[in-house]
Amino acid sequence: MAPRRSPNIIALEVLNCVGEEEVSRWDLIKVLGNEAQFRVWVEEFFLPEGVLVERREGARYFYRKTERGELLHRLLRSGYMLKILHRVSGRKLR
Repeated sequence: MAPRRSPNIIALEVLNCVGEEEVSRWDLIKVLGNEAQFRVWVEEFFLPEGVLVERREGARYFYRKTERGELLHRLLRSGYMLKILHRVSGRKLR
């Protein structure tokens, strides 16, 4: 059994998959593992938060990154910035 991936690794893998081009729903399902995870990550997180946008063509769905998605992708690629944000978010700032 493969080790469990952390949320920041999953998000980075999804955003790496999207890259500069549109990707299909199936491409994202392959990265996430199953349709339930697709619903959680894409339909309940990435789309409502404006990280990805969806385009429908007939019965097929395609996804691409927004400006917000590009920013999140840059932050996730910079592991150092993510550590700083994690440390700051866990403390009260005065």
